[in-house]
Amino acid sequence: MNGVKFKERLFSLSCFEGLRILRYHSQAYPDLSTARLLELVMKVEADASSLDMEAAAHLHHNDFPECLLDGELFYQTCIKEFVITYRPIWAKSMRQGRIRFVESLSRDHQDVFAAAGLLQSSPSMEVVSWWDDIVGHVRLAIDTEKLLQAREAEKLTIKHEEQRLNKIGISKTPEWTGLDDNFAGYDILSYDKKNGNEINKMIEVKSTVASPLRFYLSRNEWDIASSVGDAYCFHIWDMSTMPPTLYEFTVAQVSPHIPGDKKTGKWRSVEIPIGALK
Repeated sequence: MNGVKFKERLFSLSCFEGLRILRYHSQAYPDLSTARLLELVMKVEADASSLDMEAAAHLHHNDFPECLLDGELFYQTCIKEFVITYRPIWAKSMRQGRIRFVESLSRDHQDVFAAAGLLQSSPSMEVVSWWDDIVGHVRLAIDTEKLLQAREAEKLTIKHEEQRLNKIGISKTPEWTGLDDNFAGYDILSYDKKNGNEINKMIEVKSTVASPLRFYLSRNEWDIASSVGDAYCFHIWDMSTMPPTLYEFTVAQVSPHIPGDKKTGKWRSVEIPIGALK
C-alpha cells in the first residue's frame, strides 16, 4: 500500500471516528488484540462499515495516545497527536495564522478541524491555547529539521575539506568549530596553502532547499567574514539534489550584496540569492 496515501487516510473524520469506536470497546475488552477488537466492532457497530476502520486500527495498534472519547476534545487530541507524530507537510502552514492555514487545506481536512470546534469565529481561550500549543510544536519540529539539515551540510563540508587537504598535501584535519561555539562566526576551520605556507581557512556553511536557491547571513557572521577577508569563504549546499550540490563563494563575491546601516537602524540578517553570486 502506498505509504503517503495511507498516511492521508489517517487524517480524516472517517478514521478518527473509527478510532473512537475502537477505543470505546477496548475499554470494555482491554485484553483483546487489535485484530480481535476490529472483528468485534465490525459485528456490533452498524456504522463501522462506513468508516475507515483499517486506518483507525492502525492508530489504535500503534499506541495513539488515550483521550476523551466524547465531544470536540477527542478530535482536538487526535489532530494534535497526528501532527506531532506524523509531521504532515501541510502542518508547516499553521505558522501563517489560523484562517490562512485552514483556507489552504482540502475540504476533507477542513471538516476535521470543524468537528474539533477549532474554526469558531469567536474562539474560546481554550481553543486559542490549542492553536498556540500546536503551532509551538510545529515550530519546534521545523527548527529541529533545520538543525539536522545544517549539521548534515557541515559534515559534507568536513568530508569535502578532508579530500581537498589530502590532494594538496596537508595532513591536518578540519575542525568542527561551529559544533562547540555558536558565536565563532564560522563553522569549519580548515587549511590552505599560500606561497608555499599553510594558512587557516574559515568556512561558514549554509544549507538550503529553497527555490530559487538562497541563504541567510547574520551580522555576526559577516563581521567575522569581512574582518578575515581572503581566508574566509562560504559553503552553500543545495540539499534538494542527490548528491547535494556545493556552491563556494568568497568574501569579495558576497560583499556587494551586504546592506548598510542607516542612521540608528542596523541590519541583523540578510537574504542572498545564490543566482546573483554565480
